[in-house]
Amino acid sequence: MPARFARVIAALTLSMVAVAGAADASKILKRGNGAEPYSLDPHRAIMTAENNVIGDMLMGLYTEDKNGQPILGAAESVETSPDGLTWTFRIRPHNWSDGKPVSADDFVFAFQRLLAPETAAEYASVLYPIKNAQAVNKGKIRKERLGVNAPNPSTLIITLEHAAPFLPELLTHYTAFPVPKSYLERFGSEWTRAGKMVVNGPYVLSEWRPHDHIRLIKNARFYDAANVNIDEVFYYPSDDDNTALKRFRAGELDTQERWPTTEYKWLKTHIPDEVRRIPQLTINYVSFNMKRKPFDDYNVRKAVAMSIDNEALAKRVLLDVYGQAAYGFLPPGTANVDLGAKVPWHDTPMLERQKEARKILAAAGFNSSSPLKFTYRYINVPDIKKAAVALQAMWRAVGIQVEIQASEAKVHWNLLEVHDFEAAYNTWALDYNDAKNLFFTFQAAAEQLNSSWYSSEIFENYLKEADREADGAKRARLLGNAHAQLIADIPAVPLMFPYQRHLVKSYVINWVSNPRDVNRSRWLDIGDKSASPALPDVNAEQQGGFFDWVASWFSADAWSKWWNN
Repeated sequence: MPARFARVIAALTLSMVAVAGAADASKILKRGNGAEPYSLDPHRAIMTAENNVIGDMLMGLYTEDKNGQPILGAAESVETSPDGLTWTFRIRPHNWSDGKPVSADDFVFAFQRLLAPETAAEYASVLYPIKNAQAVNKGKIRKERLGVNAPNPSTLIITLEHAAPFLPELLTHYTAFPVPKSYLERFGSEWTRAGKMVVNGPYVLSEWRPHDHIRLIKNARFYDAANVNIDEVFYYPSDDDNTALKRFRAGELDTQERWPTTEYKWLKTHIPDEVRRIPQLTINYVSFNMKRKPFDDYNVRKAVAMSIDNEALAKRVLLDVYGQAAYGFLPPGTANVDLGAKVPWHDTPMLERQKEARKILAAAGFNSSSPLKFTYRYINVPDIKKAAVALQAMWRAVGIQVEIQASEAKVHWNLLEVHDFEAAYNTWALDYNDAKNLFFTFQAAAEQLNSSWYSSEIFENYLKEADREADGAKRARLLGNAHAQLIADIPAVPLMFPYQRHLVKSYVINWVSNPRDVNRSRWLDIGDKSASPALPDVNAEQQGGFFDWVASWFSADAWSKWWNN
């Protein structure tokens, strides 16, 4: 063999070894993500599963630190006027992933696009604290009058309708992320496809295979790329918690959004350091469509609501590991509000509540020969399904006939957005720790989020007074009054305050459980995988046959028999 060929082959061999070594050295994080995203456009997104992915790619004026707390992100500094109404941001010198600089105009364009009526963004109302945001969103004034201005490329000024000390947390939400105008104008709705989506955050979209996975790769142009340790992030949709647990046990997932409540004993026995359960700022509830019969009738809503045994749902159906029974809409730990209001029947014995519910229904014209009937919609995941079947039995116990219908998450949320339901499972995770973040979803102006079509002048007036109130204690009382009014009107009924239920491998570094349930991949790292405990055969039954027997109980007939005994 000629020497020159030998040298070429040797060089190629070394190159292949170097490439293989680099590939082996890559750090890859595999995250189970709860649901298939509806969209990766921050102005179209509607779910936590989307927030997880989008927040790894795009970054607002504020972002979250490793503890889930707001820190400056795309902005490097901020000044606030003495009255709290004007916030002036200095944009951090950084680039989009195509190399073009991020400017204040990108934020102006994004805020105007989000609030433009033609965008029809479901979450537009979350930014109503901004001056003229609601008027712009309702098409009453031009978008140029929105209280967001860029006097120069490095300066952004946001003017508010009223003081909002929670603004830093609010601006970490994906509705406040910048979007690249030139790419939206060029690609339209396809701008979020792999190869077309440019971002200003730590990761770039490499691949999206619907119902299979989303692959992100490290953004070399991210301003803090040197401190990003994970090279690739895979997000796997995982509606089936039991299947996801098997994948986690098999090493196919490093983290998982939820674990099955039925497996808590097994998890605590075998991997106590990898199972997480803490309270979070979230409420699960039943929404009533007040523009559809029978839920246009207050008394019907009351009878249906008081027939629900919250304690049985939390402790018996979901084994006292899913969450706490809820008798109001504000989760424990919600800041800056009086949390005293509760549903008036919360301490009334269940048999008395059932008797009263039957009496109310009879007065409304419903009886055994002409029972109240409606359809209850829910998301097809195990715990929510169990709760739906139990609710069906609870309502049957007072003579109500309910059909339950399941949908995948993105279909379900779309049904609520367009108000195509009678009664439905609903949930809200607070985007920032203030009662207003929940209450705005019940305001008449928030049509797409206000699933119940709730409208109350008294409720609205309390919120307006709270917006004008500078005294924290007085504001807390006003928001507490708004909460009491919401409970009294029964546009919805609270069910549970769920826990966060994550699985996190012991070698995943810097994962911090926090009430806002945010862990950006930017802050995580992969350590020694040999530290992860060995597990029993992945094909073995976690709990033996016991929970198969329990699962067989979750039929309406079985629950009715149990309930009546």
